[in-house]
Amino acid sequence: MPHRRTKQSHSAFTVIAAQTGPVAMAKDPLAEAGFYFDELNKLRVLDPDVSQKTSELKEECKEFVDKIGQFQKIVGSLIELVDELAKEAETEKMKAIGARNLLKSVAKQREAQQQQLQALIAEKKMQLERYRIEYDALSKVESEQNEFIDQFILQK
Repeated sequence: MPHRRTKQSHSAFTVIAAQTGPVAMAKDPLAEAGFYFDELNKLRVLDPDVSQKTSELKEECKEFVDKIGQFQKIVGSLIELVDELAKEAETEKMKAIGARNLLKSVAKQREAQQQQLQALIAEKKMQLERYRIEYDALSKVESEQNEFIDQFILQK
């Protein structure tokens, strides 16, 4: 009786059991005792299905670990990128703060300069007023002296 091997039955035991029939498989004293033959006809303590599932699980775990490793690399590069962007943002922030402080400083300097110019204008206005008063006084003195000269000339 020909036997087709499936993915789940790779052991020689299942081939032998299929060739001898279901009666032999049920009455196999080694199988009842927990001993099995593998594909190479080596005696095994582990059931072939359990062994196969263990191997499949081992492969899945290896794939999972590989995927986790790839994920960690991706996350690591993403973290590096975010850190680089954070540094650039911090640099730009510092530049903006510096520019803002410079503008404030320039504004304060202009305000101080404006106050100085206003004080200078007030001082010049006061000086102008003093000169106007002095001019008026000197004009009065000139007019009095001219009058005195005219009277002196007329008396002679």
